[in-house]
Amino acid sequence: MRFPNDTSFHLRMAALVVMAMFVEHLAETNLPNWSSPRIGVLPFALGLAWVGLFAWHLANLLRQRVRVLEDRLDRLTERTDNLEDERRERRSLPPLR
Repeated sequence: MRFPNDTSFHLRMAALVVMAMFVEHLAETNLPNWSSPRIGVLPFALGLAWVGLFAWHLANLLRQRVRVLEDRLDRLTERTDNLEDERRERRSLPPLR
């Protein structure tokens, strides 16, 4: 993606393409005078490839984000454990001599 905010645009456009295909099919079956240009196999395959590549890109971004969040969670858990250990040491009784 060229810009990080392209996601919503592409998702809306993909939804519109799929919705248009269903509406066109319904119009052909329910409206007797409806005639629309036929889409060939190649443009349909290119559209599916575009949607697939975009989904792959989103999946990679999501996987990267999950990896970063897991790392942050691990570091925070370690920090919390260290702070709890430190608090226990401060509250414990002094060693017997």
